[in-house]
Amino acid sequence: MLKQTTLAALALTATFAAATSASAADAYFGVQNAVKDSGDLTISYVNSPADGVIEIYDYDGSVKGRLLGTEAVNAGGNINTEVDVTNYPASKVIAVLKVGGQELATKTLYVND
Repeated sequence: MLKQTTLAALALTATFAAATSASAADAYFGVQNAVKDSGDLTISYVNSPADGVIEIYDYDGSVKGRLLGTEAVNAGGNINTEVDVTNYPASKVIAVLKVGGQELATKTLYVND
């Protein structure tokens, strides 16, 4: 009986791990390298495996700085998602897709005038 319980637990763990990795593989930002310098940043495309959120952070070098803004996204493809961002630097930011509190994808974006 103990062996069956252990096997069932291992199978459940493997199934959960496979589902989690498949979800991460389905999370990505589209081809976009820059955003306009305005009160809103428009993320042209992001694909999310489930409902989640885009977070925009100040990004200096390779260091993620302060949170500048957030916007909810739906499962699947999201086109032209506007994130209300105020007081961000004139160089670059990083967009982070989170689902269930986990970072699934990131995209560095350069800010144009």
